[in-house]
Amino acid sequence: MSDIEEKNTDIETQPEVAATDAVIDGAVLPQKKSRLKPTSKYIVGYWHYGVILTYLSLALSICGICFAAAYGGPRRDDIAAFFVLLAGLCDAFDGMVASTRKHRTADDKMFGMQIDSLCDIVSFGIAPIMVGVAMGMTRWYYCIVYVFFVLCGLVRLAYFNVDEINRTGVKDAGRRESYTGLPITNVSLALPVFYLVATMFDRGACGVTPDQAHIIRSVIMMSLYIICGLLYVIKFKMPKAHARGLIITVITITTLVIGLALIRFYVCGVALFEPLTQFG
Repeated sequence: MSDIEEKNTDIETQPEVAATDAVIDGAVLPQKKSRLKPTSKYIVGYWHYGVILTYLSLALSICGICFAAAYGGPRRDDIAAFFVLLAGLCDAFDGMVASTRKHRTADDKMFGMQIDSLCDIVSFGIAPIMVGVAMGMTRWYYCIVYVFFVLCGLVRLAYFNVDEINRTGVKDAGRRESYTGLPITNVSLALPVFYLVATMFDRGACGVTPDQAHIIRSVIMMSLYIICGLLYVIKFKMPKAHARGLIITVITITTLVIGLALIRFYVCGVALFEPLTQFG
């Protein structure tokens, strides 16, 4: 009998093994099937407090988009920028809230990661460019920058998801200590700062004309989108801030925003909440 015939005979005499079974030392061991177990058998998804901040972040950003799109009145770029900041604060602490839940399944963690990324592209991809649109940056060349910004953010989120799946697939992976590239959520901290600086001269401070004020706004805001877009996709290690670092960051940004708002009001005569641009 030839070698090929002997191999075929061995294959035919072996017991049939299911695709989902594992063979260890000749013994067939059934593998556990991975099956989604949502919170409710009547509603898809996971509904618990672990994802509440993620959903709240999305809701706040949608509100900001509505104000930027002149929902119920003039375009409110100021309120839209404020809502993006609030969305970022919610997103900053959603991971810590989710980690307090005990007995989280692998599917539960995967759902949280996916839903967070899907919400992020709206909250920190679409909402920030709507602020620019509300500020009057609606020419065709601005659209190029908007597309670049959102595309880089989308690639960054997809890359992070793949990297996180590979990382957590390793035994004893531990918690993440750094990111590759700038997380897209950081635009929520930079946007209010750039916005306040960009609108310093909207009331003609220092003799700036309306046309010059529009150019200043455009240059500063477009710089924000381009810089953030590049930092999303450029490979560099960024340490991950944990609870203490997040609190320090939030306090720092809040202090900076309040300080800029006071300077803008008392020095430049621009109030915090009022329609700054009138473009229909």
